[in-house]
Amino acid sequence: MPIQIGSLTVNGRVYVPPMAGVTDIVYRSIVRKVDKGCLLATEMVSSKSLMYQPESRIMDLAPDEHPIGIQIFGHEPEVMAAAAKMAEAKGADFLDINMGCPVPKITNGKDGCALMREPDLAREIVIAIKDSVSIPVTVKFRLGWDDNSKNCIQFGEMIEEAGASAVTVHGRTRAQRYTGTADWSMIAHVKKALSIPVFGNGDVFEPEDALRLLEATGCDGVAVARGTLGNPWLIPRITKYLDYGILDPAPDSIEKLILAMHHCIGLMAYKGIRVGTSESRRHLINYTKGMHKSAPYRNRLTQINSAREVVDILCELAEQEGGTEGKNRFLTAVQYYDLDNVGKLMEESKLSRSDSAIREARALATAAL
Repeated sequence: MPIQIGSLTVNGRVYVPPMAGVTDIVYRSIVRKVDKGCLLATEMVSSKSLMYQPESRIMDLAPDEHPIGIQIFGHEPEVMAAAAKMAEAKGADFLDINMGCPVPKITNGKDGCALMREPDLAREIVIAIKDSVSIPVTVKFRLGWDDNSKNCIQFGEMIEEAGASAVTVHGRTRAQRYTGTADWSMIAHVKKALSIPVFGNGDVFEPEDALRLLEATGCDGVAVARGTLGNPWLIPRITKYLDYGILDPAPDSIEKLILAMHHCIGLMAYKGIRVGTSESRRHLINYTKGMHKSAPYRNRLTQINSAREVVDILCELAEQEGGTEGKNRFLTAVQYYDLDNVGKLMEESKLSRSDSAIREARALATAAL
């Protein structure tokens, strides 16, 4: 069921919104492997920082990941407008404004969810950005600052009146951050008050959750964030369940380990061995969570420093999960890892390319087989 966001037509009802330290170009390439049509967005980027570092890698986009948005945060209308122009020039299909981040280091600077306490300033920002770009402008916000100031309905109405083409509403207050339960009933009130598309967000970890959220709120689509950590298959499973009523099974452990390897090696190729291994650790933990007797392996994965260590540890875990067949299945996937595709991603992003981690991993797998 297509969703019309201003001039942008989106064919899916699943949106993977910005997650700091997660939704970089490598993660998004993995999402695109499993779901071609969902809506994606980059990590949020500071509008002020872009004034000094206009070539921020957060805004790197690949040609095959559209529809894609770039999310910015800040509180100065003229600076936000300038940042929005940069995002449009980078090739974004839409510009998303973060008015929902609850982290103190963001809200203490009047950014993120702090803007829900200053609706007049929030209006100025939307208007300034809307006047500066030709792509659709969207906004993500929460129910309010705390239980005593749930102003999401009035805030949403103001955002729409200022010119936003769609909104994403997280069903928690800033005070809750990510604790407690998302209040879908409040999201429903926002949807009822607005005529633009609304994506509901909060507590969607299974395809059935997505359907329940849409039924409870009447929203046009569902935004899925934390539920995709180590589990990008949730996105196409939701899409298929919503569109056809078919509930595909979750991937088995070996499939998870193979994609964990792809994700980790991709980060090493994109960001270099040191940064890539460091950032891979949290993802590896998420991919292996819930596997039988995997705690010792996760402890080792938090200390990885090379592709060799990653392959060794994941291979051992694959053998524990699937015996010799599981081990060979994993090693075969490593051996035939798509080096050319990773290189293409780097080149299209106009970035320096580091193949060493991939070559090392493939050589190791070949020798093991």
